[in-house]
Amino acid sequence: MVITSYGEMWSGSEGGVIKPILCTMGFSYKGSFESVCAASEVGLVVVGLQEVEMGAGFLAMAAAKETVGLEGSANGQWWLGNIGKTLDEGTSFQRVGSRQLAGLLIAAWARKSLRPHVGDVDAAAVPCGFGRAIGNKGAVGLRMRVYDRMICFVNCHFAAHLEAVSRRNADFDHIYRTMSFSRPTTGLHGAAAGPTSVQLHRGVNAIGSQPDDGKPELSEADMVVFLGDFNYRLHSITYDEARDMVSQRCFDWLREKDQLRAEMKAGKVFQGMREGHFKFPPTYKFERHQAGLSGYDSSEKKRIPAWCDRILYRDSRSISVAECSLQCPVVSSITLYEACMDVTDSDHKPVRCIFSVEIAHADELIKRQEYGQIIASNEKIRSFLEESCAIPEITVSTNNIILQNQDTSILRITNKCEKYKAVFQIVAEGHSNIQGSANASELCARCSFGFPFWLEVNPACGIVKPGQTIEVSVHHEDLHTQEDLVDGIPQNWQCEDTRDKEVVILVNITGTGSTEGKSHRVHVRHCFPFRSEDRKGSSRRNQSSQLQRSDVKTGNSSDADPGSFHLR
Repeated sequence: MVITSYGEMWSGSEGGVIKPILCTMGFSYKGSFESVCAASEVGLVVVGLQEVEMGAGFLAMAAAKETVGLEGSANGQWWLGNIGKTLDEGTSFQRVGSRQLAGLLIAAWARKSLRPHVGDVDAAAVPCGFGRAIGNKGAVGLRMRVYDRMICFVNCHFAAHLEAVSRRNADFDHIYRTMSFSRPTTGLHGAAAGPTSVQLHRGVNAIGSQPDDGKPELSEADMVVFLGDFNYRLHSITYDEARDMVSQRCFDWLREKDQLRAEMKAGKVFQGMREGHFKFPPTYKFERHQAGLSGYDSSEKKRIPAWCDRILYRDSRSISVAECSLQCPVVSSITLYEACMDVTDSDHKPVRCIFSVEIAHADELIKRQEYGQIIASNEKIRSFLEESCAIPEITVSTNNIILQNQDTSILRITNKCEKYKAVFQIVAEGHSNIQGSANASELCARCSFGFPFWLEVNPACGIVKPGQTIEVSVHHEDLHTQEDLVDGIPQNWQCEDTRDKEVVILVNITGTGSTEGKSHRVHVRHCFPFRSEDRKGSSRRNQSSQLQRSDVKTGNSSDADPGSFHLR
């Protein structure tokens, strides 16, 4: 038996409240899906199936695969592929997540227009079969953020048989308390829903596991939808009585015999959840390929008809008449709850439920506009922001540095401003090898912030207080190890790259709160010490380096080659 949930969602805005429509449908056949998916303007599709796979051998294999984090089956992929084709996956819809546990399967698709507003998709599974380890009974769930509100869908298959009411209640309690998603929630106003899509290969929940704080994760969602084969039957009624009531369509009288209705009224299961009023016949048990109400089980067992297949939910309301607001962000109402009685491929009838859901969501554009108005109208805030965004006046002591052997040169960064702090960051713009004695080859960038292996800059970032001078050490690293030296002379120097090297470093300056800044370009050159022309000209270069170490004001000197940048 298979139950599928199928949902739709479209959005508009009115007074800061998003009004999507969510539809959930369940059905239990491997035939035509088109009639069930024919709802117009579908935005979010959630499909839940049970008994996708059967047999003790497969259940044992599925349990073994779960222990190593694997899941899925050929039949499960068949369902995903065919539902995707029906939904025109890739053109109209995109699959955002799926999860299979033995015979249980849940998957979700979002229409492309809604997809940017659906994110943080995650999945979980809880087995309720033998020893709470086998997935022939249990649940699979999907959790997603829609317009920054968390919605969970849980597809269940509870214990069978008329007398197993307590076991069904226990199955729900175990699922609700232990279903644990792998991605932690970020709170009601956490990261906005982004285009996160996951193919969810997750291990099964540990037996009896609960979140660290002891609070069920499902209780933190803004809306939870439970769907599936709950297996609750009709009590205190015979097979013939039930058939007579069905043929006369006395469904109100039959509902009084519904085990689920009685257990919910007693507060033993699905606490705090509600179900739409339904007028369809019991969805179980039918002879396959027999149409109409005459198709109920006529075998020797004569199973009593029952509403096994159900869809229940809760939203943010503490009372049924609450209006949607930022304090009560998700409010839903049912517009359709029905069974697809024309489906004959299964012993169950699929059910579907259409919700009209209001989602309160703060409009980010309005928030930015109001923020701008506050800044414009408040002199103190505006002055503070202007001060934090100011770029202080900075001088850098040189724009050329020449290093030999293990030379160290000092680069001084001085904050000329007496009021604001300055933030500096030194990065490598590029490096090159000097061809011949003077000409430089084209600069080649080395990653975002990296320096060449022969250069050490310390500190490479920091804060310069008003009137303060920071000394930055620019040091040539020794390329030879102790074993490479004999009496202090490198033994394999002729194998080394003896060309002069140059790196261009940028000293980027910003204010403490600014995203824009100024940059100062410094050329650092390493002259190889064993070339004759380097030995002859070393004294002249050192002298030239000292002469070039005059203070250069950022942004005012053409020699400084200043630039500007914008942080993103």
